[in-house]
Amino acid sequence: MMWSLADFRYDDGIDASEVLLFDDEAELMPRDEAIALAHERGANLVAWRPHTAGDDTPSCIVAKVSEPLRWERLPDEAPPPVDERLWFEAPCGRRDFLVGNGHTFTGRMAAWCPHDEVGYNVSLAGMGDMSDETRYFVAGYLAGSEPGPPDEADAADLTAWKGATSRFRRTGYWYGRWGTCEVCGCVLLPDTAGRRCHEHLGGDRVG
Repeated sequence: MMWSLADFRYDDGIDASEVLLFDDEAELMPRDEAIALAHERGANLVAWRPHTAGDDTPSCIVAKVSEPLRWERLPDEAPPPVDERLWFEAPCGRRDFLVGNGHTFTGRMAAWCPHDEVGYNVSLAGMGDMSDETRYFVAGYLAGSEPGPPDEADAADLTAWKGATSRFRRTGYWYGRWGTCEVCGCVLLPDTAGRRCHEHLGGDRVG
């Protein structure tokens, strides 16, 4: 996960009385002393990562900070050419191509339709026949984007997570919001947007 620039902390913005300064070696010291040391070098005291609950002693480095804060800027790049080996049969019956990450719901991939010259997002369950290259691309993509287990999960949570991620690798769907089965009231796994659990699915589509 990429942090927001709003989470960047340096100098007095580091809310701690002591810091662990990584300079020539790691040294625990008062925050204000570390700030003074950084300023003597014409630099700033910078927290390595955003503050987390229970982290009373943030890890810091000495680094120059420009004001106002800004991200590093990269030149605009032309999109890479479509790799025609990554074809799949689209719902319309024609061949479209995968072109990367859809940056939308977990498991969704970016696709390109050369016939209508339009980009869109697709899940594995919405794809028909495909090349071997596409099959391996999708398998790797879903493995890499598979959601981790809940924090402090108990046995029931872990069983549910294993079931949900197993089905996710077959469908590419992950909605990640609460829902319950309209028949029995059980809590639905996060990879489904249906109204019924697997036991009471009937004609409803999971995902």
